[in-house]
Amino acid sequence: MRVELRSLPWLSLGIFMLLVICAVFASWIAPHDPEHQSLLARLTAPVWESGGSWKYPLGTDGLGRDVASNICYGLRVSLLVGFISVAISIVLGATAGLIAGYRSGGWFDRIVMPLVDLQLSVPAVLIALAVMAMTGRGLLKLILVIGVVGWAQYARLMRASVLAERERDYVMAARLLGASEFRVLFRHLLPNALNALLVQASVDIPRAVELEASLSFLGLGVAVTTPSLGLRVAQGYQYLFGGSWWPSVIPGLALVLLVLAENLIGDWARDALDPQYRGRAVRVAALAKDA
Repeated sequence: MRVELRSLPWLSLGIFMLLVICAVFASWIAPHDPEHQSLLARLTAPVWESGGSWKYPLGTDGLGRDVASNICYGLRVSLLVGFISVAISIVLGATAGLIAGYRSGGWFDRIVMPLVDLQLSVPAVLIALAVMAMTGRGLLKLILVIGVVGWAQYARLMRASVLAERERDYVMAARLLGASEFRVLFRHLLPNALNALLVQASVDIPRAVELEASLSFLGLGVAVTTPSLGLRVAQGYQYLFGGSWWPSVIPGLALVLLVLAENLIGDWARDALDPQYRGRAVRVAALAKDA
């Protein structure tokens, strides 16, 4: 059992890299154009089912579109949304938290932190739903909305880190040596918070993927012509109880596998990068060994 637990992060990393390869090289791996429709081949079963064909190894949906091709391109959309939106959140939140923490008590801090509290008091999915309902569908809009919605937690995390570091000797020495505020902020204070930001990002990427899939499932995410796992699950749902389960279930399983792998990698990154969790893990391992 111990060997299995130790190998779990590497297994998750291997699955995640396999999904990334499918997404990056979807143009070569996907057997068909994801939007190509063939009504003569609609609801073709997967190859292991009766009536299945190797031409459509995972079957087709109600419009005759290849499920495997839609999964490859849908993974690309999910990963783009997850990584780019979290990067936007980090840039916005870290910059705001850096300035607010360095000038704690100033006018910028008094404006930003109430906004952070207000943002965190409202569920992100509700804000994203409202904005997407007003602005309409679109991949770029969705990435921007998810990125802006997630800035607050990075601002609070960065501000707390700056407050803990700004009075330390190395920061005071940099000031006495005539370092500019820009250099103090981005050369001395920001690097000390990178681990915490990376840990938070590893947790938020699968959340962003889930949010994109949820909004697309509800019809408020990407456009109907954009392959998305959440959108394909929604479009295949009507055939689920009629015997054709694969247009909805197989994309859903791919989404679950992606989010699960990202979550397990995030847990591993947290244990590796966060000293608090790393110390706790060492103590737990020592107690388990003594027991």
